[in-house]
Amino acid sequence: MEDKKKEVKDDILATLLSGERITETIKTKRGVFIIALPLPRDVRIIEVTIAERLRGQPIASFTTTTIALVRAYATLDTVMVESPDWWRELQSAEDCPDDALIMNLYRRYLQFYEQVQGKIDKSRFGGAIEVGKARTKAKPVDNGAFSGVANG
Repeated sequence: MEDKKKEVKDDILATLLSGERITETIKTKRGVFIIALPLPRDVRIIEVTIAERLRGQPIASFTTTTIALVRAYATLDTVMVESPDWWRELQSAEDCPDDALIMNLYRRYLQFYEQVQGKIDKSRFGGAIEVGKARTKAKPVDNGAFSGVANG
């Protein structure tokens, strides 16, 4: 019985469903950033933010680089939980002129997201725990300088 409880406790899907956040620390030459795994609701918020920032223009109106940057900005604005002081002073990731930093943070986010999804896919969770209520009516994962940006 104790092994079953430990297995559930160590299972990433059970962890997420219990309301706990999964985070990743990213160390860069510009400072340390911590991002949180977005829930599907957060992913929807990211997509809505992208659409708002494109202002109804067809995606073909923009270069692939611009689209990639808009996607990176919207994602970072939503998933960033901790960041250096200078970053928190920005209204949005769009205010950071360091494209290399933005793309590095976004690439690390994508790797993190993919790794967690792989662990979720291997999860043996079978409904043996109560689903947490911590984030079921969640705000975006961000609680820092960019809070509210993704909500319009």
